[in-house]
Amino acid sequence: MTGKGSLLMVMGFIIILTMYITNMSRRSVRAVDNMVDNYVRIKAHQIAISGMNIAASKLYQNFSWRSGMSNIPFQKGNLSIYFGAATDTVEVIVVSAFRGYADTVRAYFAGSGSFTDYTAYTDDENGMAWTPGDTVWGPIHTNDVLNHQNNSSIVFYGKVTAGKNIASPPKNAKTKFLGGYEVGVYLPTVSSINGLINAAGAGGYTFPSPSDTMKLEFKAGGNVVVWQNSTAVYPDPGINIYSLAPNGAIYSAGIVEIIGGIVNTTPMGAVVSSGSNIIFRDEVYYADNPETNPNSDDMIAFAATDYIYFDNQTKSNWYMQAVLMAANQSLSATVMNKNGTFNYYGSYYQKRRGNAKMFQSFNKKYKYDVRLRDKRPPFYPGMSNLKLISWWE
Repeated sequence: MTGKGSLLMVMGFIIILTMYITNMSRRSVRAVDNMVDNYVRIKAHQIAISGMNIAASKLYQNFSWRSGMSNIPFQKGNLSIYFGAATDTVEVIVVSAFRGYADTVRAYFAGSGSFTDYTAYTDDENGMAWTPGDTVWGPIHTNDVLNHQNNSSIVFYGKVTAGKNIASPPKNAKTKFLGGYEVGVYLPTVSSINGLINAAGAGGYTFPSPSDTMKLEFKAGGNVVVWQNSTAVYPDPGINIYSLAPNGAIYSAGIVEIIGGIVNTTPMGAVVSSGSNIIFRDEVYYADNPETNPNSDDMIAFAATDYIYFDNQTKSNWYMQAVLMAANQSLSATVMNKNGTFNYYGSYYQKRRGNAKMFQSFNKKYKYDVRLRDKRPPFYPGMSNLKLISWWE
């Protein structure tokens, strides 16, 4: 029995040892597999993070970059960069792949400021001055010297910021700076309206004859009448804005003439842009007046590469509701030194102040559209500096 017992003990020990070694071998293999799997997952994740840093760098260099990248080899894997739906917030999606594993990183960027934060925004004052009777409700900014004729009837209800200086020191001026002021504030300028142009070509409407004038007249029901010179392309009663341009972006490389009318949009809003000049023959204002109804969803912008003109040949007094941009030039008028009042509700940007044609002739009454604090028209140019607002891994 002793011999058999010893034999059984030895066999049991061998079996246990074999099981132990097998189990340890399995554990070792599993540990290696886990280590390799973990390495591959981490590598895929790091490629995705690197892709997001690449995307952020490209966006910081060019705010309007939206072309993305597809299946780019990187660190023995690959990555792709995509963009979410076009809104004021830029959604960036990076998808990576490494040895059969994929990972995704999302980030959201927004401009650290908007041109629509201001009632009036001018880069170059062109030596022009605010004149007696001029009144601005809402913030204004210039990167230049803000000049004013030091008169108690000139009133700035919002904060005034200037890059270089404010003439006739506000502390002792007759001009009323009721919202305060600050000097030494420099902000970005518009680099281009390419975002608007691209949007019109991808889901909007691009006028097919840039050598001709595109004329638009807005109807209270939400339609727009379109002419090519004097020929009606979409005659009265016109075509719905979003049937013409589903994403709200309308563009012509040539002159755009606005006959005027009542603008009725969806909450998405609309934008009309020109690679040349925009000329207003008559007033444009909203069907649902945001001055009396802050919940109005009507919103439109007019952005010209060069000038925005107002035809004051027969019309001296104006009332306008819209967002306006003269990216490389000025807001101006067609007749020199013709007096009148320009009542404006919205937010405008111009590269430089117009000459006596407009700004020294019109008595200006500008009111800020407070809805623009939270929203701006679709594809409207933003300031070129961005900030990261959220990051998801």
